[in-house]
Amino acid sequence: MTRRSRIRRLAPGSHLPALVVTLIIAAVAALFAASYSLAMADPKPHDVPIGLVSSAVTPTQLRAALAEPTTTTTFRITTFPTTADALAAIQDQRIYGALADDGTSGRLYVSSASGDSVARLLEADAPALETAFGHPVTVEDTHPLSPGDPSGLVLFYVPLVAVIIGFLGAVQTRTNAAKLTIRGELSWDLVRSVLAAFAIVLSIGVILRIMPMPFLPAWGVPALTMLVAGMTYNVFRMLIGARWALLPTWVVFVLISNPASGGAVAPSLLPPFYEFIGRWMPTGAAVNAIRDLAYFPGNLHAEPYIVLGAWLVVTTTLFVALRLYRFGPGVPGDAVNGFVHRPAVAEDGPTSDTTPNPIVTSK
Repeated sequence: MTRRSRIRRLAPGSHLPALVVTLIIAAVAALFAASYSLAMADPKPHDVPIGLVSSAVTPTQLRAALAEPTTTTTFRITTFPTTADALAAIQDQRIYGALADDGTSGRLYVSSASGDSVARLLEADAPALETAFGHPVTVEDTHPLSPGDPSGLVLFYVPLVAVIIGFLGAVQTRTNAAKLTIRGELSWDLVRSVLAAFAIVLSIGVILRIMPMPFLPAWGVPALTMLVAGMTYNVFRMLIGARWALLPTWVVFVLISNPASGGAVAPSLLPPFYEFIGRWMPTGAAVNAIRDLAYFPGNLHAEPYIVLGAWLVVTTTLFVALRLYRFGPGVPGDAVNGFVHRPAVAEDGPTSDTTPNPIVTSK
């Protein structure tokens, strides 16, 4: 066998697609590791918002006392007239902590629920404050984390599970129930998301009591997140076909949205790109919504729900429009019930609208 014939045997068959997939997976693996490492391996606090209540200590003095020559940590200090005002700002999550100092003693308020990594950073600076100001500084955690989640990681794990189950559920539904109409697809997406979210909140909040939270509102957040993840996959499935739709979905959620969420590492410790984009991505919005429900039920914010709602409306609208354009409301590829069938972007590879020629036998 010549060299040319061996190449012809390897290239056109199954080996070439396998090679392409292998190279793509290798690149995605590198991006996966790099994204999480850049976001969370070496957190660098920058512009961390904190408060100051004092007539004896100025913001410049506090900033100097907190400064560490070996780090790039910076703080954005806001002064408040009273301790109650500073505590209200912590409750509203506008600041991570505050120092109340009357010149003879100080109290450093931190909020682990707002960001455990920042709370530990501020608590570690208490001895430096005592040295700089010459009097005791007591640390008080205004919003401690649940004993079942002392590091606050469940705030990250719940949205992470919701995202992954959301798009994997959509993949498996389309793979194992390929003949659903558009109404069937949307109905099962909704049922699957609601049931899986119920199971998550039941296990975490009720059975294991790892992170107690109001059941019904907390049920809605992962359900919305799952729907968004599933609909995003559905959009890519309509655009580029089922073979490759999982790849861009994985990039959007696992490579970008999850590490930027601020769940495992507080947003002020993330690199600027991740800090900016995190709050506008589904995982980050879900983290913020669950944090509010679990630890700040009296200070709920509308932004996470607006973000999740916007993602759901946009992705669902795109999916429905593309689905109707390609297949109509019926079963995919159904020429009777379908609206328009576009064979150029077929689900499982190229198809043809022509009927195969009948086999002609000679007499």
